[in-house]
Amino acid sequence: MNREGDTPLSLARPDTPVWVSLQINRKLRRGITNRLIRTERIICSDVAQGYENIPIPCVNAVDDEGCPSDYKYVSENCETSAMNIDRNITHLQHCSCTDDCSSSNCLCGQLSIRCWYDKDQRLLQEFNKIEPPLIFECNMACSCYRTCKNRVVQAGIKVRLQLYRTEKMGWGVRAMQDIPQGSFICEYVGELISDAEADVREDDSYLFDLDNKDGEVYCIDARYYGNISRFINHLCDPNLIPVRVFMLHQDLRFPRIAFFSSRDILSGQELGFDYGDRFWDIKSKYFTCQCGSEKCKSDGESTQTITTITFLLV
Repeated sequence: MNREGDTPLSLARPDTPVWVSLQINRKLRRGITNRLIRTERIICSDVAQGYENIPIPCVNAVDDEGCPSDYKYVSENCETSAMNIDRNITHLQHCSCTDDCSSSNCLCGQLSIRCWYDKDQRLLQEFNKIEPPLIFECNMACSCYRTCKNRVVQAGIKVRLQLYRTEKMGWGVRAMQDIPQGSFICEYVGELISDAEADVREDDSYLFDLDNKDGEVYCIDARYYGNISRFINHLCDPNLIPVRVFMLHQDLRFPRIAFFSSRDILSGQELGFDYGDRFWDIKSKYFTCQCGSEKCKSDGESTQTITTITFLLV
């Protein structure tokens, strides 16, 4: 008869198959319990340090890695050398609207072919997600109110995001609320550099090509200066699209890169965009994609698998 307090493990004969199985089962249960406890751990309450409209917390339930600190968080693109961006207010094409810029007569909308935002400040359903047009938001020279519907990206981040440690791809970004299709998520922010400067930098992991086809090419490098977007991973079945936007200036060499949701995103889902074939042409020799999508393009023939996908080169 078992005494009160006896457990199967205490009654089993040591080193027997039953005892070994019970030991393994106990360790597995402890591991699961510890994992659940770690899931709740927040290692930083706001990686943006108050620079965004909404705090962006950082959590890690995978390993002992601390919150990333090898870069400076910035909410606007910055320059470490002269870029000679044309910011002259008299050079800005601007509207003379006195309403919310809903009229087809809005000049800024005409520059964009049409105003691509609806009354909820989301991209219209007919917006071309494959080859997105340039968007010209209203600017400081316009006659309209700052609350007009054509001022979305310049209003900053309005959705709740979280930086988290993934199982296979290092740091990633996920939604902390349901996000409707066409919503603005965040900008790709970093240091503006020339293509020539990008060629001589040792770490090309965070470069985003601005694709100026009419002259010198420039890039955004988020290696040393960046925002939450520097942690957005590649997904072969992406839920974000990058769109080139102009607002404070209209120098076509230097568009802002804005991420919008390409479909409805549920709370807890990882955010990601397609880094493009050019990225994988270069990087596939060194690692494979680990996004886990049924549409994953990885052929599994690379020399190693990636442990962190925070590289950006499109």
